[in-house]
Amino acid sequence: MSKITSILKRISHQSRKAVFPADFRPPIAAAVRKADGPPSALRAYLDYYRKLEAPGFAVLVTGAWGIGKTHQVIHSLDGDEFFHISLFGLRTAEELRSAVFAQMFPARHRIKALAGEATQSLHAASGPFALGGFAPSLLSAFLDREVTAERVLIFDDLERSRMPLKVLLGVINNYVEHFGCRVIVIVHDKKLVDPYLTDAKEKLFGQTLEALPQIDRAFAAFVAKYQHLPFGDFLAKWKQDVLDIFHKSNQPSLRLLRYLIEDLRRFHQVLDERFSKHEHAMAEAVKMISVFSIEVRAGAMIANDLTDRERQAADADSKIAQANARYGTIRLESNTLQDTLLTDMCLRGIFDANDICRNLEASVHFLAPGEDPPWRVVINFDKLDDEKVAIGLSRMNAQIAAREEIAPGEMLHILALRLMMAEHGISDQSPNEAVQEAMAYIDAMDELGRIPPRPLSYDWRHERYDAWGGIGYWVSEPMKPHFKQIVDHLKVVQEAALERRLQEALPGLLDTVGQGEKFFEKLVTTYTGNNPYAYVAILDTVDPQSFVKLWLAAPKSAWYWIGSAISERYKASFQSEALRRERPWARQVVALLEVEVEKRDGFARLRLSRTIPRSVGGPEDDLEDKPIIVTVGTVSGEPVEDPSPPTEPEPAKPARAKRTKGAALLKPERPEEKQSDKT
Repeated sequence: MSKITSILKRISHQSRKAVFPADFRPPIAAAVRKADGPPSALRAYLDYYRKLEAPGFAVLVTGAWGIGKTHQVIHSLDGDEFFHISLFGLRTAEELRSAVFAQMFPARHRIKALAGEATQSLHAASGPFALGGFAPSLLSAFLDREVTAERVLIFDDLERSRMPLKVLLGVINNYVEHFGCRVIVIVHDKKLVDPYLTDAKEKLFGQTLEALPQIDRAFAAFVAKYQHLPFGDFLAKWKQDVLDIFHKSNQPSLRLLRYLIEDLRRFHQVLDERFSKHEHAMAEAVKMISVFSIEVRAGAMIANDLTDRERQAADADSKIAQANARYGTIRLESNTLQDTLLTDMCLRGIFDANDICRNLEASVHFLAPGEDPPWRVVINFDKLDDEKVAIGLSRMNAQIAAREEIAPGEMLHILALRLMMAEHGISDQSPNEAVQEAMAYIDAMDELGRIPPRPLSYDWRHERYDAWGGIGYWVSEPMKPHFKQIVDHLKVVQEAALERRLQEALPGLLDTVGQGEKFFEKLVTTYTGNNPYAYVAILDTVDPQSFVKLWLAAPKSAWYWIGSAISERYKASFQSEALRRERPWARQVVALLEVEVEKRDGFARLRLSRTIPRSVGGPEDDLEDKPIIVTVGTVSGEPVEDPSPPTEPEPAKPARAKRTKGAALLKPERPEEKQSDKT
C-alpha cells in the first residue's frame, strides 16, 4: 500500500495537482436550473445532450476569453448533473485521470481503499514488472476502474493544458467511447493553434457550439450584491447608459464589464452627496468613466490618448475622435473629468476623493458665472446660455483693463480666449492685433510687478504650455504660432523677473561663503538639502576679484566647499544651458586664485592650490561642449573633488584634469586621506 500511495503522491507532486481531495480545488457551487433562465442555443442543446445515454460523441464549446463560457455551461445543468475538471497546467494522462477520479470519488477513505486493492494486486505480481515501467499503466487501470457515466464530464481550459493535444483528446475520447460518458469540452479555440484540433472536431466532437456573451444577465449578476446599498441605487439610474456603452465597445469579455462596475463603485464611494445627486454631472461622468475604463483595459487607449483631449478631438484620426464617433453619446474631450484625473483613475487605479471633488467643482456643471474665474465661464460658452457667457466675458475684459494680479496660467487662458475671439470674428481684432495687445498687456503687468519670476527648476524651458487648472488652452491649430509668440514673450518677461529676484537674493548668498557647506548646498544639487540656485546662473553677476577676496577671507575649513561648489557647477554646465553662462566667470576666478598661489609658500601655498576647482577648463570647452552625466551624492555630507588630489605635492599651477563621461560623484576623501582610485 505504501508503494502505490507513493506513486500517487509522486504524480501529484510532479503535476502540482494533488490526488487527495483536500488538495484539489473545491467543486463549483451547485447551479439550479431555472425555468425562466435566459434562452440560448447553447442552453437548449446542452439540455438535450444531458439526457442522452452513451451518446458516443463529445460537445465542444468555444468562445473568446471572458465571455462567460464556463458560467453558461454549468448553469445549463443542475449541480448534481456534472463533474467540472480544469485542464489548466495538466501535463500527463495520469494527472488527468487522477483529476477525474478525485472529482468522482472525493472521499479520502475511498482512495485509500482502492490503494489497498492495488497493493494486493501488485504483491501478486513478480519479477521486474512488479513496480517498474508498467506502474503508470497499472495506476491508470485502477483510476479508470471505478469511472461512472452518471454525470456529465466538463473539461475546462483545454487551451491551457500542458500535455500534447493528441494525448489529451485521446484520454477524453476514452471516456466517451469506452465508458459511455457525456463530455463537454470548453476551449478558446482561436488561442489554440493546433491542426490536430481540426481533425478531432470531426472524429470526437459531434457538435461545436459558440458561447456568446450574455451582457444583460452578467450585469445583473455583477450588481446583485449592491442591490440594497447606495451604490446599487446610484447605478440603477445609469444602467442603460453603461450597457449601451459596453455593447458599442464591441469587447466580448465580460470581465471588462465587471471591472467597469468596480470603477464606478470606487468613483461613487468618494463623492459628496452634492455631486452624486447632480443628474447632468453624473450622467457625463458615468459615461466618460465607462468608455475610458473599457478602452484602457482593452488596450485600445494608452496614457497619451487621455492627454490634451480637446486638441485630439479635432483630429479625425485620433483615438478620441474615433471613440466619439463609435459611442456617440458623449463628448469624450469634455473637461468634466480632466486629463490628469482620468489618467489617475483609469491607468493608475487612483480614486482620490479630494481630486475628484475638486475636479467636479471646477466643471461647468457647478459653474457660478458671478463667482467663478471669468475665463472658466467663457471657455464653457458652448454649454451655457448667452446671458451667462456675456457676464463672464464682461468680467474677463474688466480683469484685463484693471490689470488685476492673476497667475500666469490664468493669464494665458484669458489671452488664448481673446485670440480665439479674434480668429472667429467675435472681437474687432485680427489675430496679429490680439498678439500685439497680449504682449503689451504682459509688459504692463511686469511694470506693475505682477509677473512672477519663472520657476527655479532645471526643466522650466521644457514645460508644455498647453493647459492650466486641468483645462487645455483654447488654441486651434492655425492659431498655435500666434499663441507661441505670446508664450515666448511671457517666458522672456518671467526670465527677466527672475534675474531681478536673483540680484535681490545675491547678498544673502554671499553671506554664506564663509559657512562653506551651506554655500555649497545652495548652489549644487544634493537631493537631500535646500538647493535653490542649483539650476540658475547667479555667480557670474559677482565681481571675480571681490569673490576671491571673500573666499580667502573665509575660514580655511570652508575653502574645500567653495572650490567644490564652483567645480560641480562647471561640470553641470555641460548639461545645463543656464549654467554655461558662468563658465567665463569661473575661469577668471581660477586665474585669480593661481596668482594668489604664486604669492604663497609652504603649507599656505599647498592648501590654496589644492582647493582650486580643477574641473574648470579653458575656452576650448565651449567648442567641444560634450554632455557628461554627473550624479551628486552627499550621503556623507561632503561634495566631491574632481579629480582626486595626488599623493605628492602639486606644482604651483596644476593642470586641469580630463573629465570622464558618466562619472558618478561619490564621497570625497579628505585631503589628509590617501586616494588611489580616480572616479
